[in-house]
Amino acid sequence: MSVNYHAYQCRGYLLQDYEAICEQWRGYFQNYQPERAVSILKLDADEYYLYLQYFQKPYRLRLKDGVLEKKENQEWSDLIYFNEAMACYHLLYYVKDMPLITGKWVPNTSLGGAASRSEMPYDPLFTPFARRFTGRCAALDQICRQLSGIKRSKGDLCYEFEAFPQVHLQLIFYDADEDFPAQANVLVDDHVTDFIHFETTGCLISDLFEQIEKTDTQDQS
Repeated sequence: MSVNYHAYQCRGYLLQDYEAICEQWRGYFQNYQPERAVSILKLDADEYYLYLQYFQKPYRLRLKDGVLEKKENQEWSDLIYFNEAMACYHLLYYVKDMPLITGKWVPNTSLGGAASRSEMPYDPLFTPFARRFTGRCAALDQICRQLSGIKRSKGDLCYEFEAFPQVHLQLIFYDADEDFPAQANVLVDDHVTDFIHFETTGCLISDLFEQIEKTDTQDQS
């Protein structure tokens, strides 16, 4: 099974929809002591919360009970979608004591783990995304700039995005030609699992694609 498949299945579901998983992860962080995360990840914390940024948007972990919240329209809410919740929890749970960023970029499906090595002819994240932007490189370029992507020189189009300050993604897009359909790929640092679980990369990619697709829909309306 593709490492991206589970993230695709969980799209649109709140963490609370998975009651057992929600309780499990909140339990891991109940009465959480944030000093380690603050030191390693350079995060801010106070008596009540640990603060972090996910795709440059503010989130916080409530220390007494492990509840994640995000800030939207100047209000904090604990209605967190499954993939974004797993991304934030996994960063705090899996980060190593001395994580390394190498600058070597690899496809997320090449990371360790049996599930990531199983190839699927149809990827539920990448295939529909590539089809959506076939012949629309200019539109994708504009959206990536709107979402604060940094342009890189790869493929027909490439942008780098910050999921977390220490965890970046590079989206590479090749438009269709007479021989091949459009293709999309996402690269991560080959030591990204110093920060997150390898399956977490599917959550990051799904959330990035959802942001791009949502912006595309808004631009066309």
